[in-house]
Amino acid sequence: MLNIPEHLRQANIVLLEAPGSELNLLVGALDAAGLKNVRVFSETAQGLPWLLENPWDLLLLDFDLARPGGFEILSLLRKYLPESQPIIALSSRHDVDTRRRALDLGVSDYLCKPVDHLELLLRVRNHLGLWRTRIELDRERRLLEKRVEERTREVQRTTEMVIRCLVRVAEYRDNQNGHHMIRIGETAALLARAYGCPPPWVNQLRQAATMHDVGMVGIPDRILLKPGPLDDEETQVMQRHTELGYQFLSDVSGNALLQLGAEIARYHHERWDGSGYPHGLKGDAIPLSARMVALCDVYDALRAERPFKPAWTPKEAQLYIREQSGRQFDPELVALMDRRMFEGFENLRMLWGD
Repeated sequence: MLNIPEHLRQANIVLLEAPGSELNLLVGALDAAGLKNVRVFSETAQGLPWLLENPWDLLLLDFDLARPGGFEILSLLRKYLPESQPIIALSSRHDVDTRRRALDLGVSDYLCKPVDHLELLLRVRNHLGLWRTRIELDRERRLLEKRVEERTREVQRTTEMVIRCLVRVAEYRDNQNGHHMIRIGETAALLARAYGCPPPWVNQLRQAATMHDVGMVGIPDRILLKPGPLDDEETQVMQRHTELGYQFLSDVSGNALLQLGAEIARYHHERWDGSGYPHGLKGDAIPLSARMVALCDVYDALRAERPFKPAWTPKEAQLYIREQSGRQFDPELVALMDRRMFEGFENLRMLWGD
């Protein structure tokens, strides 16, 4: 008699047989081979619910069952069970059509009665081995996915920490009030969500937008901190912060968040009419992320008090945004702000006040 490997002997095997069948004689052969966990059902009304509600490893299905017959039972089980879970059909029908139909419906194997006990044990051993291998592979896959998720979260946390450090440096160098960068991220995300952008991209934009002025760290203090207006030469130097920010962030290849930040840093001073810098892009040629941040940045700057200017009132800032529709700003985004966003921007200013 064939002995089953030790690691397969604890498998849960179910025999669903027709009343009066001699298939229960197979239980002795299975027991002799070391398979002790065998459960036998001769009533479909009992066997089917048990199969659907309890874990098991292999089913020996008598295809000579009365209604519901073997095909009906098989069709039902395959709706709710893993496709690879082994089911061996035992049938008195020897014709090719029946065998093909059973295999097409998902039986793992098809044996004709009278069943040779040794052949059955060989097939049971092989199918149990494949099933257990699949279980182990699935367990390893889930473990690997969990590790990848943990690693991804760790990388994301590290990236966010780096971004916060960059933003703090930029704020310190530009003598900004503390929450300007955060407000730009939050308002850009608010605008993007209202525009219908996918949630993952909105979350990326929230973080990337805070880095829009990171290039300011490369601007000399005599220009960056000058209290009065800049002359033409100084203005050209100041405008370099867009390309500097792009260079700082785009060097990190493969990081979608930093790439989005680089895009925003480079293009957030472009204007819808093509009169902006650094490349004079026009209309839809300006990336959507930069068009959104441009609106948020200007509105926040107008509403903020600076050493060289008082804060504009909400009505004054909103009127300016409307007047610049189709000039400085994307008219579709301005229309969206006009309908729904200004109140949300003001609420965020209260939440993240300087």
